[in-house]
Amino acid sequence: MSENGWGDHTGAPVTPDCGSPGDGQGLWLWLQVQHWAPLKAGPCNPCIEVDTTNKWVLWNDGTSGGVQIYLLIPTDRKKGIECPAIWEHPNPNYWVGALTYAARHMSPSSIGLGINSKYARKEDQLHIHLAPFEPEAKKYLDANFGKVAQKPVDWPNSILRVPGRKDTQTPPQPQVRSYRVLFVKSLAADNLFHLLRDMLPAADQMGNQTMAVIPTTAPQPLGFYVLNSETTLDLNRGTSTCDLLLACN
Repeated sequence: MSENGWGDHTGAPVTPDCGSPGDGQGLWLWLQVQHWAPLKAGPCNPCIEVDTTNKWVLWNDGTSGGVQIYLLIPTDRKKGIECPAIWEHPNPNYWVGALTYAARHMSPSSIGLGINSKYARKEDQLHIHLAPFEPEAKKYLDANFGKVAQKPVDWPNSILRVPGRKDTQTPPQPQVRSYRVLFVKSLAADNLFHLLRDMLPAADQMGNQTMAVIPTTAPQPLGFYVLNSETTLDLNRGTSTCDLLLACN
């Protein structure tokens, strides 16, 4: 084993939590990537970029509020956040990949990254959303930077109630949910999936978790807020979806 807890071997066997090419439902995204990734890029191909080294694609996921949004999707079979292959091995680092594409194709200072729990997602193939983040969430986090964990060891106890997407009331009100919040200077220093699995209590399941990443801006130190939640967090004030923080649809 390596010092950071990852196995030194490469690759990982297919497990029930990672899925197989023909199991269950929610395989539309997986099948689409298998079809389009090998084909030449063009206006009809939703795979904007294909990285054969890291085995992922940047997927055109349409628009939200007039802004183009994307998904980072592995070309290997990986069901979602519950798949050990994404948190037992340091590479590929999907969060760094998503951030690189956000900088290349979007306005990175206004773009967040997020992944839903297995219970909130619509597709059973790992995908990280690249989408605009909710300004109220960023404003709240900046105002409460002193309460944000600065070290992974403090992440479990750094719980903040963050306002997100507005509801359908009249007038609309931000939907406030509880999140564990960590500040990191770089997404390349650690695999965020590994950090999450490492800090969760033993009884908590990775499949229940949602994660979101929002960039910081001056006057705060440059880096990223990493938010994690689940429905039972903070006396059931949490959430299983990143959609309240990101304009994913």
